[in-house]
Amino acid sequence: MLDEKMKTLIEKMEALGNHENEVKGQLKNAIHDFRKKPTATVEIWLKEVERKKTQVDAVKQRAGKRRYRGRSEFLSLVDKNIQEVNELIEQKARFPEGLVIEAPDQGGVEMLTMRLGGQATIDKNLETIKKLLIDEYTEAIGIYGMGGVGKTTIVTLVYNWLLENLTSADDVHWVTVTEESSIHKLQNDIAKWTKIDLSQEDDTKKRAADLYKTLERRKKFVLIFDGMWNVFSPTDIGIPVGGNKGKLIVTSRSLTVCRGMNCQQSLKVEPLVEDEAWDLFRQNVWTGNMVLDQSVEEIARSVAMECAGLPLAIITTARSMKGVEDIYDWRNALDELREPVEGLLDMEEEVYKPLKFSYDRLKDEKLQRCFLYCASFPEGYKIPKVDLIIYWIAEGLLDERQTRRAKFDRGHVILNKLENVCLLESVKEDDGFIGVKMHDVIRDMALNITKKEKRFTILTVKSGQLFPMPNESEWSGNLERVFLHGDIIQNYLSLSTSLSFPRLVTNLLQYNYRIKEIPDPFFVHLQSLRVLDLSYMTNLNCLPNSISNLKSLRGLLLNYCINLTSLPPLEELKELRVLFLQGSGVMKVPEGLERLVNLKCLDLSKTPTSISTGFLPTLSHLQCLRLDSVKDELRTEEFGSLTRLEMLGVRFSNLHQFDRYVNTDHWQRLSHYRLQIKDGCDDGSLRCRQVSIRQYKHGQGKELEQGIVLPTNMQELSLVHCFLPKSLLDFSPSLKNNDCSELQRCVIRYSNGIEHLWSTTKTTSSPQNIQILMLVNLPDLTSLFKYDRVEMEGGPSKPPPQSGTFSRLKLLSVAQCHKLKYLFTAWLVSNYMQNLQMIYVFYCSEIKHIIIEEEEEEEKEEEEEITIEGNSILTFGKLQTLKLEGVPQLKSICKGTKTMVCPSLQNVEVYDCPNLKRLSLSTIHVDDNRRASDTHPYPFLKISGLKEWWDLLIWDPWEESIFRHSFSLLKEPHHANIEGIWLKDLTCYEEVK
Repeated sequence: MLDEKMKTLIEKMEALGNHENEVKGQLKNAIHDFRKKPTATVEIWLKEVERKKTQVDAVKQRAGKRRYRGRSEFLSLVDKNIQEVNELIEQKARFPEGLVIEAPDQGGVEMLTMRLGGQATIDKNLETIKKLLIDEYTEAIGIYGMGGVGKTTIVTLVYNWLLENLTSADDVHWVTVTEESSIHKLQNDIAKWTKIDLSQEDDTKKRAADLYKTLERRKKFVLIFDGMWNVFSPTDIGIPVGGNKGKLIVTSRSLTVCRGMNCQQSLKVEPLVEDEAWDLFRQNVWTGNMVLDQSVEEIARSVAMECAGLPLAIITTARSMKGVEDIYDWRNALDELREPVEGLLDMEEEVYKPLKFSYDRLKDEKLQRCFLYCASFPEGYKIPKVDLIIYWIAEGLLDERQTRRAKFDRGHVILNKLENVCLLESVKEDDGFIGVKMHDVIRDMALNITKKEKRFTILTVKSGQLFPMPNESEWSGNLERVFLHGDIIQNYLSLSTSLSFPRLVTNLLQYNYRIKEIPDPFFVHLQSLRVLDLSYMTNLNCLPNSISNLKSLRGLLLNYCINLTSLPPLEELKELRVLFLQGSGVMKVPEGLERLVNLKCLDLSKTPTSISTGFLPTLSHLQCLRLDSVKDELRTEEFGSLTRLEMLGVRFSNLHQFDRYVNTDHWQRLSHYRLQIKDGCDDGSLRCRQVSIRQYKHGQGKELEQGIVLPTNMQELSLVHCFLPKSLLDFSPSLKNNDCSELQRCVIRYSNGIEHLWSTTKTTSSPQNIQILMLVNLPDLTSLFKYDRVEMEGGPSKPPPQSGTFSRLKLLSVAQCHKLKYLFTAWLVSNYMQNLQMIYVFYCSEIKHIIIEEEEEEEKEEEEEITIEGNSILTFGKLQTLKLEGVPQLKSICKGTKTMVCPSLQNVEVYDCPNLKRLSLSTIHVDDNRRASDTHPYPFLKISGLKEWWDLLIWDPWEESIFRHSFSLLKEPHHANIEGIWLKDLTCYEEVK
């Protein structure tokens, strides 16, 4: 009988193998089509087939060698495998969605938008646009209206709605269009989105044909062009619209442009009516319970009406008057707004006047100059805050202050003021980018001011835009700032050798990959130049000697000029404050650098620069020094002699060097440092007080017997590719004694040996201020927190209470820790994890539960079904995000009968967790006093996952009605950028690159 059953099993496996080959062959053909991917069902089926092949091979080996204890038991095993193989064959026959689906664009992330008032009008416009998107006869929709009226806000809401409703559009893409845009530029934007390469094709018609064919293969898409100035035919660009497939949405200040773009329907965005305008004004001008005298309120209402119902103007004007109660101020404001405007260029007067009023209200001339400086960058450009402040310092727009920190503090104060009155918009992105940008209407206003008041002229051109023909008289006399990106720089270099620029103070020429050298005459006529940024000129191999004569130069930035191996002598640059050579190819310190007594910041990180003994003490005025990648043996006493140093990045080649430095008191005087042992730098930032250790091997060598002594004021500890002790506390006496009380972030990656982070007893302390834990690829880690038990009188053993233990932990990220079976005990959560906001678990193959009842040495298999009725409640008061990906053994969030109450929960994302059948979320709402109420427990919850997983979840009847509206189909797993979260969390992150 066994032989017959084995024969059947082998035959079934051969049939399954044929089905597998058939599916793989069909997939191979299908995915040649544009942006196709296997369905989740097919992916899971293929994984199950591979797993079954391995299992059956093992059964065949045991049968061949007769390695089994009981014949009947082995027969049952064979029968079970035959049944499972049959099930896989049957599943193949009924793939419900076919084999492939369109792979969604991973760039579809919801965009933020401000509340602009007039909600009833906005809702009406939104409904109209939604109906037009569904209408098969409407191919293109125009949205037009004057600048600042709210067109971008409305189309942003449409974009976010489309992302939430995949039945409306399988793909949505946003293109911000500038005044200088061309067909070629728009084609590049779309090509980047569709991931096709047009770089080798210059012919516009051929490029359009390639785009057309690519887009035509899509089921549906919506393309948004925001801010069209000129008419370009969709066909000329390469956009197939119509036939209930492609849809185009265009925003413009001109109805003519909308019509020229073949928009069948054009919707005009009208200014707010009087009541809506007044409501929006009040929301932005009042503070707290502020009540104005009736006469003041009447004038304030008149001020609001001067904004012509334009939301941008209303908000900007209101913010500039925020908190003002004096009737004289309000009357004066009204008079200023009613004054006629002369010499206005390219703007409507009703837009310009209220925005100019907000600018005038700044009053501080330096604040105004810093604002106008931002107009030097291109339309829509996201300006990094740190870079902007460095430019301000180098150009002399900020006061000369004693410390670098004071200068950056002043810079951030200015940026905050400009953001608070809505003259600048804050930009924060998932990758950690933090910057500002100007609304295009506000930038127009700023440019009008510079022209009208003849303050200065700027030249701003991005890569891909046309280079303007120079007006020699204007350029020569007034040009103060130049911002050029990419290939366009070559045109500028050619022209500049024949022109004189007596007022040019800032030259930002970045991201050109072709220029190898700069002609010597280029710098001859730039004697007023203060800031020169040639960063990312990756082919630049030399600088002309004429750069040595720029005696006014205060900032020279040459980051990532990787082929630049040397610099001309710099001894004549007496005013130089900042020299950035990060990532460049400079081999040795430039000649004459030791004579620059005003040099405050020197960045040699990620360079092969050689530094001779005795050089560093000559730079006695340095405030910031980066030597992160310098290979020479650095004497700690040399940079220890720099008494004015505030920020230091340095690499130590061994532990002896590091230990010698830590035993000085120099690091205690630094506001920022990055102390690194061995090679390898996670990023280029110097954002806090950080220690980064690589390739450390615990217990090997006499110098390691006592562990590593760490700076007690460090904020971040990073351990990579190390062999660590079983407990992190044993890594350093500084940790064991809790000397590092300011430690906020701990990162451990690709390290062996460590079995748990902290093991506490009555006599040991645990870190109390850690906010972020990141654990990646720790093969020996079995638990996060190991508590040595003590017997409690009258009850079972409990962990000893530690005051404040991990009480400030906000984020925990665990990835590729394959011996880990759970994260927390319920007791630990209840007592110490109440500030935890984000939990990320990625690809941990043995985790079965996130939370267990009690700590266990050997977890017993749990076969019984979890029930909800009679559950005890576990409160996770501040938890906002839970992301689980690639955790195949995960059965439940909470083991046993506990359920979680998470009143702050907003996002649950689950991917590739096939055994997770219950979410363990309580349906009871608990208020701030821990009392149950009838309020919906999760009003803002979004649960993301694949439909196959969602359909298999087990719900009790009352649960399904609560959670079914929270589900959102997961397009692609989105890995959180933990670096970005960390950057946003530290208050001192922005001060220096």
